[in-house]
Amino acid sequence: MAEKIEVLLADDVAETRENVRKLIELEQNIVVIAEAVDGKDVIEKAKKLKPDIILMDINMPKIKGIKATEIINREVPESSIIMMSVQEEQNYLRKAMMVGAREYLIKPFSDDELINVIKQVYELDAKKEQSLLERQGRQEKVVSVFSSKGGVGKTLLATNLAVVLQQQKDLDVVLVDLDLQFGDADVLLDLSPKITIADAVKELASLTPDNIDDYLLSYDNGLHVLNSPLRPEEAEMIGGQEFEALIDILKEKFNYIIIDTPQSFSEPVLTALDNSDLILLIAMLDLSTIKNVKLSLEVMEELDYPKDSIKLILNRYSEKIGINIEDLEKTLGYDVDLKIPSHGEMTVNSINTGQPFVVSKPQSDLARQIIKLANLVTGDENNKAAGKEGWLDKITKLLK
Repeated sequence: MAEKIEVLLADDVAETRENVRKLIELEQNIVVIAEAVDGKDVIEKAKKLKPDIILMDINMPKIKGIKATEIINREVPESSIIMMSVQEEQNYLRKAMMVGAREYLIKPFSDDELINVIKQVYELDAKKEQSLLERQGRQEKVVSVFSSKGGVGKTLLATNLAVVLQQQKDLDVVLVDLDLQFGDADVLLDLSPKITIADAVKELASLTPDNIDDYLLSYDNGLHVLNSPLRPEEAEMIGGQEFEALIDILKEKFNYIIIDTPQSFSEPVLTALDNSDLILLIAMLDLSTIKNVKLSLEVMEELDYPKDSIKLILNRYSEKIGINIEDLEKTLGYDVDLKIPSHGEMTVNSINTGQPFVVSKPQSDLARQIIKLANLVTGDENNKAAGKEGWLDKITKLLK
C-alpha cells in the first residue's frame, strides 16, 4: 500500500480516542489526521479534510452517529465510515449500514481487528473507484416495467425484454422481481429459486458487487434474476432503503437492471421508479386499465418524473377491439410509444412451458415488437433492422 490511509477519528470520550489512536499508530500505512468530539464536529471536519476513512462512535452528542453518517455519505461521498459501538444489537447497526456506514466494530476491539477492517474498507473503495472509471461511457440503465392494473402482461413483457437485451445487445442484464408477495418471474423462466431478494436483504451489510452473484439465479442465456421472496410475509423486511441499497450494488455489476414491479405505489416500488432512467408504463385499450394508467401518470407528474422518461407501451393491441388509440392519447396526454399485438395462444404456451416467446418463436410479430421495445430502451431505434436480423439469426441457430 503506497499511500497512507487518512483517518478521521470521532468519539466524544477522550480516553477512547487516545486508545484508538495508539492502536492505529502501530500501523505505518495508516494515520489519524484529525479528531472530532461530536456529530456536528465530525461533519464539519469531514467536509474540510475529506479523509479516506471516518472512524465514528454511533452515540455522538449534538448529532447522533447515524444521522451524521447519513449527512456525510451524501455530502462527502469520497469518505467511508466505519461505525464503532458497544451495542451488538443488529437492528441498531443495520440502520447505520442503511444510511451509508461501510463496516462496524464492536467495542472493545483488538488492534488487528481495527487495522484489518480499515484496510478492507479502503481496498474495497479503491476497487469501487476503479470500477467506476471502467464504467464511464458504458451503457447503463435502470428500467422499471410498471402498471397500476393487474393482468396486463407486465411480467411477460419484462422477462422477454430482459432476455432480448442480454442476447441481442450482449449486455450484462439482471431482472429484478419486485412483486414481493406474489412474483412469478421464476415461473416464466422455468427457474427453481432457493435464494431470493429476502436473503440478499438479510445479508445487506456484507453485500458487495463481488458477492451479489451468490443471491442471483441464472437463466440459460446468461440472464441473471433477483427473485421475489418465497413466502409473502417475507416482503415486510424489504423497504425503500433496503431496495435502494440493492440497486446501488447491482448498478456496479450490470449494464441494465430491469425491474418488474407490482401494481402499487408501495415504498419499494416508489424507490424503483425514483431510481429509474426509464419507466415502461403498460396499458391496454379497456376503460378500467386506462383509468388506472391516467391516475398513474398523474402521480408520476406530481413526483416530477421527467415526461420523456415515461414510455407508454400498449399491450395486447388489436384494431378490432378496444378504444381508439387517438382517443387514448388525447385522454392521457401521452403518445403511445409501442404497440404490442395480442397473441393469446403463444403467450399462454410461453407461460406454461417457462420458455420466453422471443426464444421459442423468434420470428413471430410478437417477438419482433419486443426487439423494438429493446431498441427503445437502449436508444437504438435507428438501427432496428440490423439489430433485428442479427438477433433472429442468432436465435435460429440456437434452436437448430
